[in-house]
Amino acid sequence: VGGSGRQSLARMATYISNYRIFQIEVVKGYNMAKWRDDLKKCLMTAGVENKQITFLFVDTQIIREDMLEDINNILNSGDVTNLYKNEDLDSIMTACRSECNKRGIEPNKMNIFGQYLARIQRNIHCIIAMSPLGEVFRTRLRMFPSLINCCTIDWFTEWPEEALIGVGKGAVDEVAETLGIEKQIPQLVEMFKTIHKSVEKTSIAFLHDLRRYNYVTPTSYLEQLNLFKSILGDKKTEVNRQIQRL
Repeated sequence: VGGSGRQSLARMATYISNYRIFQIEVVKGYNMAKWRDDLKKCLMTAGVENKQITFLFVDTQIIREDMLEDINNILNSGDVTNLYKNEDLDSIMTACRSECNKRGIEPNKMNIFGQYLARIQRNIHCIIAMSPLGEVFRTRLRMFPSLINCCTIDWFTEWPEEALIGVGKGAVDEVAETLGIEKQIPQLVEMFKTIHKSVEKTSIAFLHDLRRYNYVTPTSYLEQLNLFKSILGDKKTEVNRQIQRL
């Protein structure tokens, strides 16, 4: 189920924190080799370039469960097995040797790579947006425990009435003058809210009676607002055209 604002909120938080954001783009032909390349690019930004970065991953981007195994390893230790080539390791050694010198640690391969992992753990912030619906989600949590043990879980619930009223008023205010509904704004916003909340209540009864889910998300509310503006605008145009013909 989408439309709860998980990605939007993640991007806003990233911007506020002055982090970069990194997200893979799953297109036709995207495979595990390209996934590993993207993952390496993200990790080396945090570890070699020593820059703060947000890695945003959505469950709709999962093409193989191996991707979650890699994320599980990053959350747990910051390392992914067999990810780096020799030239990558050379860059890591060059970039992180100074970290050992600062801490008075012998700059051997193990210590330098340890400092590289420490940079990753310090600089990278993983945000995994997943839908909690169905058996697949529960199975993944059992298979990859770092999704629970190494993460802070934020549950996204329905919007309160105050949010529905605020968003509805903002949407209607934008077109009130154009559509000639300035005087009806309070009544319209109340109507939008009532419709949305009634669908939520009916969906609960629907689940209780028929054991079938109907998911109502904030996107449903935004679509309702856009549909109202679109239909009212079309009808207003149609009426004006008919008036001009007369």
